This record gives sequence, structure tokens and C-alpha cells, in this order.
Amino acid sequence: MAAPMTRKAKPAAEARRCEAPDCDVDFVPQRSTARYHSTTCRSRAARSRKAAEDNAAEEAKTGTDAEHELVRAVRLELEKSKATTTIAGQLALQVARRIANPDTTGISTLSKELRTLVAEACGPAQAKDASPTPVAKAEPDEVEKARRRREEKAAKAAEQS
Repeated sequence: MAAPMTRKAKPAAEARRCEAPDCDVDFVPQRSTARYHSTTCRSRAARSRKAAEDNAAEEAKTGTDAEHELVRAVRLELEKSKATTTIAGQLALQVARRIANPDTTGISTLSKELRTLVAEACGPAQAKDASPTPVAKAEPDEVEKARRRREEKAAKAAEQS
């Protein structure tokens, strides 16, 4: 008859730190290859790696490391007017960055705000300049036209009642 098989005792595992981002938990792994202390940490780490890979691929594809053309144009206009360090100049740069970011909404409102801020930032500097660059009057956009029509309609209704 064969001797019964017995398992060898495993050496006690040493505590290690969870490798997930933003997790500082020390744990004793049940397996020698364990890197995370929980399924949640493993999932977060996988999502974080995937997001980093997607961002790197997107930057390589679109070249977003370079400054967006709108932001560059606003910065150059502000530098020409020596208004880059003013509050209005910094606000104009921030609005230009938000417009350049495709995830934001309200482009129409932001573009109006950008025009206002650039005019405010560059206005005094251009007034001192002997030859200011003429600014073409922008046509009202669709949102502005719709707002005006709504106000006219409300005014007519108020007159009739």
C-alpha cells in the first residue's frame, strides 16, 4: 500500500503594500503573485492603466502636446499688447483653453466671453499704439438671434395684453 500524500507547509507570506494608485494598504497575500489587496484595487489599477494608455494614444494621434492654435493666437495677441500677465489676459487664456477642449460645452458663450476678455486686456495697450489693428464687427450668432426673437415676441405679447 502506498503512503498517504501530505502537503508541505507553506512558508508564511510576508506583508506587502498594495500596488494600486492611491492605496496604501499593507496586506498578507494568499498567493505569491498577488499585487493588490482587493478586487476593487485591481479594477481601479486596470482602469487607470487603460486611461493612461488611451491618453498617450490620443496625444500621439492628435499631437495635443502642442499648444492649440486658438490658445496660441490668443497668447500672441496678449503678448503683442503686453497684457499676458493681467487678470483679463489670464482669464482670456483660460477661456481659450476651455474652448480648445472638446469635452466642454457652451462654445458660443465661451467665444463671446473670450472676445470680451481679449478686448478688455488688449484695449488700453492698443489705444496707446499709433496704428491699432481694426477689429471687424462680428455678426450675431444663432443663439443671439434666437434670444432676440424671443425677446421681441415677449414684448409683442406684453403690448397686446
